[in-house]
Amino acid sequence: METLKQIPKQTKKMLTDITGEPRLDIAISMTLKDAAKYRLNEINERIRNFSDKYKADFDKFEKLWKEGKIKDKFSYNTEKDYLEWGSLTTRKNKLERILKLAL
Repeated sequence: METLKQIPKQTKKMLTDITGEPRLDIAISMTLKDAAKYRLNEINERIRNFSDKYKADFDKFEKLWKEGKIKDKFSYNTEKDYLEWGSLTTRKNKLERILKLAL
């Protein structure tokens, strides 16, 4: 608990005001969970956009990619989408694991 004393008073007040929780450690945990859920929603929306664009989920797209069945596979935009989509999928999985542990 010693490290919690180093948090500025204004930050402590904000955390307790935002969460309604007077215990700082709980307020921090609640805020982190909320932030993870918010990020997960944003990531899911971006993943949904890629799925709509390519009419596939990432696993199917990646399989087609590796089989050389993606049109313009090495174009800048397609390659950029593949890398970003893969990164988002990895982040999504990490956030889901974090939230599962936190609940």
